[in-house]
Amino acid sequence: MSNTRVLWRIAGTAGLLATLVLTAGLVYGIRTVLVPQGETLESAAPSASTAPTGQNKLQILALGDSLTRGVGDDDAEGYVGKLKKLLAEKAGKPVFVWNYAVSGATSTDMLADIAKPTAQDYISQADIILFTIGGNDLNRVATQVTGLTGASTPAPAVSPAAGTATTDAAALPGDISFDYAALAKEFPSSINRLETIIDKLAAANPKAQIVYVGLYHPFAEFDPERQAAEWIGRWNNAAFVAANRHSNVTVVPTYDLFQNFGQELLYTDHFHPNTTAYEQIAARVAQVIRTGG
Repeated sequence: MSNTRVLWRIAGTAGLLATLVLTAGLVYGIRTVLVPQGETLESAAPSASTAPTGQNKLQILALGDSLTRGVGDDDAEGYVGKLKKLLAEKAGKPVFVWNYAVSGATSTDMLADIAKPTAQDYISQADIILFTIGGNDLNRVATQVTGLTGASTPAPAVSPAAGTATTDAAALPGDISFDYAALAKEFPSSINRLETIIDKLAAANPKAQIVYVGLYHPFAEFDPERQAAEWIGRWNNAAFVAANRHSNVTVVPTYDLFQNFGQELLYTDHFHPNTTAYEQIAARVAQVIRTGG
């Protein structure tokens, strides 16, 4: 009998620790959305000391949200840092990065940012412009997490997952619920802002290679009817249409990377990519970047 009690105590303690780890991860994910982190484009100006002029270098400007910031990567590089290494090897020349992505940024934030004179200076000097945006717009409207503090809290965002059902409470701390009606209402204006961002970047530097990294679905296993997946598909398709208007804009998809290996490629917050996922995203982006000339 005493052995049985000990086993139950061990099992109970392990379960509590697992719950605490999951809760800490989810709270961290929420914080990256609600508390912006990262430098803004107003914090410094491009200088020759960080990026020499001439053709013997590649200059990357990275913009957007926490995905471009690299949240979730144990190496603290994200896909941008890993891409820098890949391109340096591929091009045989120095690669410099200005990463001014901000965790929690929305398309509204990015539109305001790139309109500033300092931003225009960065954009005009970049050989490559990378960005992720859109997930925060949609998840802040459509996704709610309850059960952490007893109140509803906007969920951390990577993709516009939305629905009406609640996820398995045993799988994630708290309850995640999705509001399709709110998503449908917000979707057109968010897409319009994405299109405007693409148009403005392409117009500001028609010689730069501009890459938009598409959205993926971190809640796929909790979306059995694939309703959220349909909205993500609409978003990514709209991005392809907008990019197709410009010869220097490319959309790199990520949805399929996570489709069958979602949890294996997610960080402990269950939303952001982990190190392996960032490596795979960087490899895809590297495939579409020209390094010669």
